[in-house]
Amino acid sequence: MPCAAQETSAFADATAAFEARDYERALRLFETVRLSGNDSAALHYNIGVCQYRVGAYAEAAATFALVRDRFPQFAAVAEYNRGLALTALNDRSAARAAFERARAGDEALTGLADTALARLTPAATPRSRWVGYFDVAAGHDDNVALVDELSLPATLSASSSFTELTGYAGRRIGPSAYFRFTGYSVRYAGASQFDQTALRVDTAFDWSPGDWRFEAGPHFAETLLDGDGFERALGVGVRATRPITERVAFDLRFVYDDVDAPSSRFEFIDGTRQRLRLGLESRGEQSRVRVGYEIETNDRVSASVSPARDRLVLNLQRGAGQWSLEGTLAYRQSDYDDLATPRHERLTEIGAAARRNLPKGWLFGTEYRLADNDSNIAQFSYRSHRVSLLIGKGF
Repeated sequence: MPCAAQETSAFADATAAFEARDYERALRLFETVRLSGNDSAALHYNIGVCQYRVGAYAEAAATFALVRDRFPQFAAVAEYNRGLALTALNDRSAARAAFERARAGDEALTGLADTALARLTPAATPRSRWVGYFDVAAGHDDNVALVDELSLPATLSASSSFTELTGYAGRRIGPSAYFRFTGYSVRYAGASQFDQTALRVDTAFDWSPGDWRFEAGPHFAETLLDGDGFERALGVGVRATRPITERVAFDLRFVYDDVDAPSSRFEFIDGTRQRLRLGLESRGEQSRVRVGYEIETNDRVSASVSPARDRLVLNLQRGAGQWSLEGTLAYRQSDYDDLATPRHERLTEIGAAARRNLPKGWLFGTEYRLADNDSNIAQFSYRSHRVSLLIGKGF
């Protein structure tokens, strides 16, 4: 809650906006009051709280420092809130010092400061604890022609209902490494030739010099198609992320895979694959916008599964109470220039999803996906509509 004040109607309007959780409007109104000449501790404190609520953490830290320095009677509570903003900025050392000063300055803040300090202490984090998620989905695809995602050309298709199981589990290994298992299985009642089962194991080390965060490590993945060993990949990935502003972050990822086929049926996919991904992500209090661009190159035994690809994707997420909504728009170009008759494909994807949180970590959701692949060779063109319902649980 903002501090009490006996100010103008503009201050009252700002306070009402704050109580309605319209923090962006409250911040604008409080700033208007400040520009009109109000220079009280209450006003500056309220501005700092609003800045924190809208994700402007650096500005919030600076505002709470101003309150601490100019209004000694509010120094302890200002330092506590400054510590929260510094924690959000991942400046753990400065946050720890702020919480210590808040703890020493006001006994009433001792409990809150101790809790905040405990969260900053690595030893207090249960790094050995497993975390994970799984979901089960059922739905219908009116044109199961998506095997090209696994490197096979989509020359066959079928309409079928399906069941799908997805899950992962992971844990930390000490303070700077983790490993994770990911599994996926889909079964098509009317098109068993497209049944897939996949398992992936990732291990990575991470470190954070300054504002950067790096992850690097090996991975192994194996996929079965219609019960036969289809694709086995051993590779390495490197990722770098960095905040640009309080709300916007940049990430860069490179993945290299050495691929071979466990079954002679698919030996033509043997070779290598490289992927470079660039991304920008903006996060609000209940929303996320991500733009990504990916370049993929392949060097396989057969030119028919060696496309040069690039993909542009826009993803939007929005919270709405217990519901979360998501929309995706993607465009991918695939060029098979080494074929006797070069092939060019343009895939457009539109996706929408809605999920609702349920008690005890469960969730319910529904998803829809439209895929439209246009090729200069007619047999590789297709369109599919895929809809599903799912139930999942985190642990």
